[in-house]
Amino acid sequence: MRKWRFSANNSIAYRLFVIYLVAISIPVYLYGAVSYSLSARNVENNYIRNKAAVSDQVMRNIDENVLILQKQSASLFLISKEITYILGSGPGDTSDAYFDYKERLDRYFLALIQMNDKLNGITLINTNGEVKYAINVQGRNSVAGSVRDEPWFRETLALNGAPHFLDPHTNDFLFNPVSAAKPIVISVAQSITDYNADGPAGVLLVDQNTQQFFGDIANINLQEGEQTAIVSRTGKLIYSNVELGEQERAKLLSVAKGLGRGQTKTDVGGRSMLVIASAPSQYGFQVVSLLPTSELQKKSGFLRSITAAMLLVVSAIVLLISIVVSFLIVKPLRRLMPSFKQLELGNFSTRVPVKGNDELARISQAFNSMVGNIESLIVQKYEANLLRNQAELNALQSQINPHFLYNTLYATKSVIDRHDYGRASAMVQSLSEIFRYSLQQGSSVVTLREEIDHIRKYIYVHDIRFAGRFSTVLEIDDSLWDNPILRLTLQPLVENAIQHGLANKAVGGELRITAKPAGDHCLIYIYDNGAGMSEAEISRLNGWFASSSSMPAERPEAAANEPPAAGSAGTGLGVRNVHARIKLQFGPEFGIKISGKAGAFTTVKITLPLHDSLRKEAG
Repeated sequence: MRKWRFSANNSIAYRLFVIYLVAISIPVYLYGAVSYSLSARNVENNYIRNKAAVSDQVMRNIDENVLILQKQSASLFLISKEITYILGSGPGDTSDAYFDYKERLDRYFLALIQMNDKLNGITLINTNGEVKYAINVQGRNSVAGSVRDEPWFRETLALNGAPHFLDPHTNDFLFNPVSAAKPIVISVAQSITDYNADGPAGVLLVDQNTQQFFGDIANINLQEGEQTAIVSRTGKLIYSNVELGEQERAKLLSVAKGLGRGQTKTDVGGRSMLVIASAPSQYGFQVVSLLPTSELQKKSGFLRSITAAMLLVVSAIVLLISIVVSFLIVKPLRRLMPSFKQLELGNFSTRVPVKGNDELARISQAFNSMVGNIESLIVQKYEANLLRNQAELNALQSQINPHFLYNTLYATKSVIDRHDYGRASAMVQSLSEIFRYSLQQGSSVVTLREEIDHIRKYIYVHDIRFAGRFSTVLEIDDSLWDNPILRLTLQPLVENAIQHGLANKAVGGELRITAKPAGDHCLIYIYDNGAGMSEAEISRLNGWFASSSSMPAERPEAAANEPPAAGSAGTGLGVRNVHARIKLQFGPEFGIKISGKAGAFTTVKITLPLHDSLRKEAG
């Protein structure tokens, strides 16, 4: 098997390879791209759905914590008598009842805090905003300050016993004897009714540490790099599992406010983030989850690797298929190439072996049939051309005879008019021999010897007519006497030399016929020192001789209708017919060429082949 080669040229193999590769690769790569895109989107959607479910769970847990705070706050009304007394006591109350009620509150509140590890402290505030009692997880009583001007205090009293949820804050109104930072707490405030006075007795404030309130909720199922924040109903950030800067905090709150419920992608802190916001809970809390998009891409990285590996495998298979299919199609076509080369070189006997019954086999059959038809047509055309050439030669020869007869009879008439009957008889004798030569049946190709003998008789007729006004010189190379030449090649040219060149010359005329070999050509020159020809006439005639491949290009009738020039060669039918006959018989490189000078001389050069086979072909 031949070495398989691809080259960026116009080969069919290369084109088929590219077409198959592109036609198969594009759908495969599109499928891979779409598949990966859908898979990555599916991963993102799954994350969003999972995070929405987790956020809903977080919201339920937060609402449950708030509800627990409310229930614990409500349970304190079991000791409303003690609470009411403490709230109504004065600043300097040191009575036994005060200490008894305070001790009862300490025991009850401390037990309550210890039973619920999420509680951080409990505070009692009278209607004037004075803190009357406070206890924390350490059991310390820390009473100091006033909350009269705090908005939440007034709002709680206005709710008439309904719970009021406070955003994360520090209880700055409490005095802590331990030098430690006050914890950030989240609180439920509720007004306490004094049933004896039929009005509010004060406000109960129950605190819970924010880390305890949110920590075990917001960290549920957190992804690597994920951030979770909780926004209150007032639009404040009340919790975040990571520390946020002011710009990041403002950006997060802005996105959450504008988003409501849903998801979007935005830049937070210089990183591209997927932001998912839950619907507000019963108490107005909203969970906002942030995940770097790079983490999402990591989640789909495995799919990307699998897709890329599959595409590489499929690409290799596609490449192999493209090569094999291209080879299977091109191999039969390559078998045609040597036959086409042989056909180009002219070998019409070449044939292509037919294998199979597919389209390429039918192409081979069609090629063989075409070559056979071409070979048959060439043979037919060759035979037709031979018949046509012979017919045209016969037609041209028949046109020369009347032309010569007219000139000869005209010359004989001139001799008879001078009453020179002896010469007239000799002319008639010569004329009969001339016509016997021209009308002789058989080959149109004769030897140069036969043609020269005929010219001698022809010149004799004209010599009688012109009474010796010109002399004739024959210079024939001995090796050329048997060289083939068309019958009646020289007679029209000699006739033109006499009629158009020497007829008007009173004395000193010369007609010279020279034949000599030159390579594989035979050159015959017909020279006369008569009227000569101008350069324009010579150029026009030689141009016609050079451009005309054969007489069919310009019919004899058209040539006969052109007026003759005044030069020795003339432009009559005789010269043109001789040129056309030579080309028809021997080929386009042979024929006539004229040279000369006006008023000086004219030379007609005849180029013929120098070999003996033409006579056999013509016979």
